Amino acid sequence: MERAYRNLGYVLLALLPIFVAGFWIPYFSEIPHFDQSITPAVHIHAVLLFGFLALLIVQPLAIRYKAFSTHRFLGKLTNVFLPFIIVFSFGMVWKEYHEHLADGMAAHLARNAEFLSVAQLLLFATLYGVALAAIWRRDVATHMRCMICIVLILLPAGLARTLGYWFHVRQSWSQTVCLTLIDILLLGLIAFDRRRRLKAHPYASVLLVYLFIEAIWLSLGRPV
Repeated sequence: MERAYRNLGYVLLALLPIFVAGFWIPYFSEIPHFDQSITPAVHIHAVLLFGFLALLIVQPLAIRYKAFSTHRFLGKLTNVFLPFIIVFSFGMVWKEYHEHLADGMAAHLARNAEFLSVAQLLLFATLYGVALAAIWRRDVATHMRCMICIVLILLPAGLARTLGYWFHVRQSWSQTVCLTLIDILLLGLIAFDRRRRLKAHPYASVLLVYLFIEAIWLSLGRPV
């Protein structure tokens, strides 16, 4: 790991309370008596998400403390997690789409409401594919930056829910805050790398993709 990123694991660990807060009211606080809307697929999705977050946090810490065999083992475990995460995430999108229809929303509006989730999920899958290809080429720098971008994609899952459930911010505004924060963080990471003469092109590429996604989302009227 590059020296500039040696404390990355601690930074990711500091983000964990945001995810716990985001899922506390709609999920953790329901244990053991869940609402009927919390199906077995939702439970699996939650376990996969938090399991993946744990792996993302432990991986850089393993490198930080030279536990390279642990890092390699967890990397292989991540490859097992990812296909299931993608499948169940699309399942959650499909579930929400049909919930919109059941609430009387027109089909085209229900599709628009899932645009942001689908776009970010496709970006998530693409980035993981790039990260995997990079590590096969032993391009650790690109691999690490792609994984950091994946953390940013996951951030709204915790932050948007925290803003909504705890501070009663409307979904369109909570997503706007999350997207703006992601843009700012990507710009900060680009500046961070360029100042240290490190390659920042993964961040720049993801920022361009996000700006494109955001432009479409705004043109649709910020549906959620």
